[in-house]
Amino acid sequence: MIKERLPLVWAAILAMGFGLLVAAGTSWTSFVLTTLIAALVFFAIGSRMRSEPDRGWLVKWVMLGLAAKVVGSLARYYMVAVFYEGGDSYRYFEVGNELADIWHRGRIPELSGAGAFGTQILEYVSGILFAAFSPDMLGGFLIFAVLAYCGQLMLYAAFRRWAIPNQLKTYAFFLLFLPTFMFWPSSIGKDAVIIFAIGGAAYFISRLLVNYEVRWLLGLAVFLGFVGLIRIHIAALVVIGLVGAGLLSKVPGGYTPAVAARRALTLAGFVAAGILVLAFFPDILGVDLTTDQGLESFTSDIVRRTSEKGTVAAGGPVTSLADVPNAVALVLFRPFIFEATELQHLLAAAETTLLLGLTVWKLPTIVRNHKAWRANAYTVFSTVYVLGFCIAFSVVRNLGIIARQRGQVLAFFLAIVVGMGWTRTEEESAVTPPISAVREPNEFRGRQRSPDPTPVP
Repeated sequence: MIKERLPLVWAAILAMGFGLLVAAGTSWTSFVLTTLIAALVFFAIGSRMRSEPDRGWLVKWVMLGLAAKVVGSLARYYMVAVFYEGGDSYRYFEVGNELADIWHRGRIPELSGAGAFGTQILEYVSGILFAAFSPDMLGGFLIFAVLAYCGQLMLYAAFRRWAIPNQLKTYAFFLLFLPTFMFWPSSIGKDAVIIFAIGGAAYFISRLLVNYEVRWLLGLAVFLGFVGLIRIHIAALVVIGLVGAGLLSKVPGGYTPAVAARRALTLAGFVAAGILVLAFFPDILGVDLTTDQGLESFTSDIVRRTSEKGTVAAGGPVTSLADVPNAVALVLFRPFIFEATELQHLLAAAETTLLLGLTVWKLPTIVRNHKAWRANAYTVFSTVYVLGFCIAFSVVRNLGIIARQRGQVLAFFLAIVVGMGWTRTEEESAVTPPISAVREPNEFRGRQRSPDPTPVP
């Protein structure tokens, strides 16, 4: 009995610690509210998510991942507030508090009108969060870190729907404990909100790709719209990945006239959405991407602005298929160890070296499993998204900026490596089919099933 209650005890301890940090220097009301929300959300999510394959360990890992996220947020706070003594987080914190005051007076604030549209949206989100919690600077960092952590959990849920049991721990380990996820999206800023929104979009995509049921489109539209408000190019890449998965992947339960019709309507809708994005791009970013001149001007401006300071990689954006491998290496695996010139670069290089080693290790297995690629629609989506991301971000030559942005693609790259690189054990082959082999994979179904399985969320 005591052992069964240990996850709840750890959840309470971590929630109390989180509440104390967030509420430092603020009212006891904020402390109590934050503690209750943290205890409810993270223990409830872990308990609700666990199913037969991860029932024995998921709740503990969710709690450990939360602890790691808090540590990463503290490190990020030290870097911004102590080491650099400034940054965008200060602006978001100040403007967020000003907007929170307007909310407290019973009025609805307007966008500031200063800076890029995505920046104004982030300020508005900060105002809403700060109106509820009234944190200090450190508390604000932790609130955004927890928001990103929710996105990480949704990314895990998205992957699990298309995975086999022996892939889950490996994927969860990298998703919860890699420095890219622990550190960078753990401060007041766009990175945390984008990870949250991408996680939500990925989850609804994983549900949609099963048999294209319309009920998942609303949730996807909400999260994808949230991504687009802050970084419209990331939303465009998600749409491209979804269209690619719809065209290239197989439907797990096989095509029926109804599924084929829903698939066609879904793809037509997202293609239309992509065309609208291109049509409105001049109004949003001031550049027309439908012409060669506009595209060249846009990429040249990004290369110039991202190469003004920091460590800059040689080369340029992708202009042909021959440039794609260099773009993949740049976005996923650099800086290399020999390129590190300071502690921050060395830490980033240690992570990219780990990812490179993992990829090289599993590459033979991935190649052997290539025939199964189309059967896993989420892997197809991840592949198209990763390739699109690497090509798009090849215009950014600054290795520091790439390290910060890598969290937006890394979960999907790991979904490919783990999903294709870890095969079923003999025991699983005899008992459990891949989850993509069933029409509505609410659980890992096979010849043996628990009498009262907990459905995958």
